[in-house]
Amino acid sequence: MKRLIYILCCCLIPIYSFCQKSDRQANYAVGYSLDIKKIDLEKLRIDKQAGMDYIEIAGLGSFVNADLTLKITETDWIRKCDSLALILKNAQIKVWSVHMPFSSKIDISTLDEETRKQVIRMHLQLLQGLRRLDPQVILFHPSYYLEPNKRSERKDQLVRSVQELYTKVSKAGLQLVIENMLGPALMVGERERPLLRTVEECQELFARFPKMVGIAVDMNHIAHPEKLLLAFGTRVKTLHVADGDGTKESHYLPCNGKGQNDWNKILATLEKIQYKGVFMFECHYETTEQLMACYRQLQQNYNIQKN
Repeated sequence: MKRLIYILCCCLIPIYSFCQKSDRQANYAVGYSLDIKKIDLEKLRIDKQAGMDYIEIAGLGSFVNADLTLKITETDWIRKCDSLALILKNAQIKVWSVHMPFSSKIDISTLDEETRKQVIRMHLQLLQGLRRLDPQVILFHPSYYLEPNKRSERKDQLVRSVQELYTKVSKAGLQLVIENMLGPALMVGERERPLLRTVEECQELFARFPKMVGIAVDMNHIAHPEKLLLAFGTRVKTLHVADGDGTKESHYLPCNGKGQNDWNKILATLEKIQYKGVFMFECHYETTEQLMACYRQLQQNYNIQKN
């Protein structure tokens, strides 16, 4: 009898464990976008106490002149990053991602080849210091708004820039990602929308990028972001979590009810593609406690719907 009970236990425990594993809900580390000039020890300690694990560094354009040179010397930039690294270490907050600067002049798809080279050089100068913050992901916008009827040429320039950046970023052991952009219609006024405005255009261009280049899915930039997540699967390396309707830059907090994203579908898709990155908020908010409460609410809603 004892032997029979032992055999039954050995058979049932793996089945029980499998069932438990299959019902287990993915739980992500949480982060939020923070302007580099707002990195402060006391603030980050409060963030950590609230449950925040990571930040994405933003606002780097404030260190870049109009002629694409840095506003401070490279030595001072290194010192600046070293001081920030010490603050982050003391606060026990990690840098998950760095949002590289972008503007009409800071555009890696620009048609002027000399300007494109200057943009790449500037980014690489910034990265010399940013590496000291130990980020995992380096994020670029694919373009700014485009002049009409130059989209094909702009795509070629983007591919050229991504290939050059990938060589440097991957050699440093970092993950290069390119973000999808807002684009419900091709034209906005007299300009074309930025590149990577649809699932199809993302697929077209990523087929031309090095295979290890990942995508950053901005959930405010596209209607039904779960479709983009599903289309790219394990190539999704980071997120910008915000609500919207895919027609404008809303960046709503997902829990305020103003956007149209289906967060249950989004969380289900993240599980399906086995997303392993940070749940990175890039939205309007009042406190980091509010962001953490929103994340817990999204997970709770999904868990109720799932079960």
